[in-house]
Amino acid sequence: MEPTRNRSLPPELQVMRFQLRMMELTGLVGPQGRFHRFLLAFGWGTFIIIFPKIVLGMGSNEFDVIIKGLSELLFQVNLYASAALLVLKLPSFKRMVQLLSEIIQQVTDDDESKDCYDQIREQNSKLNKFSKFYFTYCCFGPFIYCIPALGTSYVRYFGTTVGNGSKLLQFELAMEQEFYGLKIRTNFVHYHLFMVLSLTAYCICSYLSVIKVTSLLSAIRYNSLTYRLVAIRVRRLQHGGQEVTISSIDEIVKLHRKAFELTGLVEEIVNVPLAMQFMTCILVWCLVMFYVSTNVNLNLFNVMVPFGLSMIETYGYAYLGSELTAEAQAVGQAIYELSWYEASAAFQRYYRLIIQRAQCATGITAVKFFLVGIDKFGRVIQMSYSYYLVLRDVFSK
Repeated sequence: MEPTRNRSLPPELQVMRFQLRMMELTGLVGPQGRFHRFLLAFGWGTFIIIFPKIVLGMGSNEFDVIIKGLSELLFQVNLYASAALLVLKLPSFKRMVQLLSEIIQQVTDDDESKDCYDQIREQNSKLNKFSKFYFTYCCFGPFIYCIPALGTSYVRYFGTTVGNGSKLLQFELAMEQEFYGLKIRTNFVHYHLFMVLSLTAYCICSYLSVIKVTSLLSAIRYNSLTYRLVAIRVRRLQHGGQEVTISSIDEIVKLHRKAFELTGLVEEIVNVPLAMQFMTCILVWCLVMFYVSTNVNLNLFNVMVPFGLSMIETYGYAYLGSELTAEAQAVGQAIYELSWYEASAAFQRYYRLIIQRAQCATGITAVKFFLVGIDKFGRVIQMSYSYYLVLRDVFSK
């Protein structure tokens, strides 16, 4: 269920309201006994897309078809695997929402909390707008994805005299695959049955993508917000015009500790999906560049969809990872700006705790291999292009 403390906050301060609502509709959170909704959706998408691609193949021996189908398979496997991992991390996710709510309640429970209140409300507003925009995009995505294939197939079928079943006629597929023995490339009825079933699976993919992308990006962004709130409280000690007390310093130390605990929870939730995302992007981008360099047709639209989504998602993780590291370092900078060296030994002990934590490299990692940041996004592009050049050289010989 949605954490109780989150519900006790005013609506404008509640975190991840959109994501929790989306997860509730699929049975991941909320009333017990609805988890079968997620299992049915997950199983249907696997049955329609992933299983046929892996077991039955792409349905063609042409190299460009195999390249296109492989890039689609990598994209889909990454999505479904990330969704499954998110389910396994639901206890950590709920604890993260609960801890976020505790931090927000702590920094907004006094008369001098207007700056923190405004920061939280603005953050919630931006993330809510982004989540709704992404949801709207994903609502239309599956239908737009199928239009080029359907349009091309209808032109071939109705625009030729051999549209009555001739072997020369080949229907265009949105995704390259076989489908349980049906003649989806040559039979008019089989083709439309497959397209209808595929459309339902693409809608499920879009829904899972909304949950995955908005939840992971929001988790990282909210973690950055917690460090920003700590820095605000530290700067208030210098410019608040009131005497600094042990209790006020102790409160900031505890708040900083919660921010670090939150980073650990976010890391636990996102580290494997992020590693998969970066690895998948390198492979998908390499394959897409190779396909684009050898094919110029309407299939380019379908090929560029996973390419564009992967690029936007990977850039989002990289950008927010850098932002998280910068916000964590800003807490240490805020402490340095205080006259901590002139304080008594009792005060310096508390200052030292914050400084020591702020000196640690704080951020999210891809299963501890590297700290996720904007520089890693550039490395992904470089590696993708390098692998593309190798692949092109191999097949040009």
